[in-house]
Amino acid sequence: MAILQQLADSGGETLTFVNDAATGLRAIIAVHSTRRGPAFGGIRTLSYRSQNAAVEDALRLAQAMSYKAAVADLPAGGGKTVVLKHPEMRRAEAFRALGRAIQRMGGSYFTGLDVGTSREDLQEVASETKYAASTLDFGKATARGLMAAIRAGLKAATGSDELEGRRVAIQGLGAVGGELARLLHGKGAALVVADTNAQLGLQVAEETGAEVVSPSRVLATSCDVLSPCALGSVLTAHVAENLHCKVVAGSANNQLATPAAGEALRKAGIVYVPDYVANAGALIKGVTEHVKGREVGFEVVDRIYDTALLVLTRAARENRPPSQVADDVARERLR
Repeated sequence: MAILQQLADSGGETLTFVNDAATGLRAIIAVHSTRRGPAFGGIRTLSYRSQNAAVEDALRLAQAMSYKAAVADLPAGGGKTVVLKHPEMRRAEAFRALGRAIQRMGGSYFTGLDVGTSREDLQEVASETKYAASTLDFGKATARGLMAAIRAGLKAATGSDELEGRRVAIQGLGAVGGELARLLHGKGAALVVADTNAQLGLQVAEETGAEVVSPSRVLATSCDVLSPCALGSVLTAHVAENLHCKVVAGSANNQLATPAAGEALRKAGIVYVPDYVANAGALIKGVTEHVKGREVGFEVVDRIYDTALLVLTRAARENRPPSQVADDVARERLR
């Protein structure tokens, strides 16, 4: 009954538990909404402390995907798979078993990459189902969409969306942050970068001429734009009050540690582009290709510029944090 209550409390539609004894696969597929179209969401592979924690994560992430799709005005809903990682799992075979489980869902759920899942894992899934975006370059699509979000944030904050000469601090240089650095460098932005992998920071600096700082210093950097592209919950109310930037726009999920952090950013006069508005590039490209039945160019994600401006303009008019307004837009469209 507790699990059914969790599903009801999240507003979700279904939870599918997948167990494959032969491969050690233990997974949960959460579908939050199919009201606007099939549910889209990646596969997260982690060691969870309990089954209940895995269920909570799946439901929370599936709801976030529904909101992301709705705010982007896509004909899609949200879902998420979590794979409970454990030593006995035979990885390649387990992901093929997961692909068979997704195939049995008949197209109500379409999947892709997420934390802890590799491109090789996704290829295994795709070998058993046609409902997996195995060829999509998630990093490139997300980074290009994030560029559009940054430009919208600058437009709202300064009246100009010009990137040349802007100082941008990037926290995290993985598939998204590293690609973002290269894109911004191509537009003439001055970069400050940080990553827990020092070698990665040096590599990006060599490519882009960026200044490298330690991860502990990047949030204190004076810049036009702060782009958190690593871990979530980096922005507490205290951190928000002490930032030295005009715009926060990054790809990390759940950047606001609490709702109070969003209010603190607003009071500090810092424009915050909500994370699931800014990082929707891969979802937009994936859904568009699924609907059209063919590959489309990366320019399709540039629509994030208009979506972000819609949210930021309404937030300024209503004198509310953009994070609250984005949630309202999502709920209105889901209804």
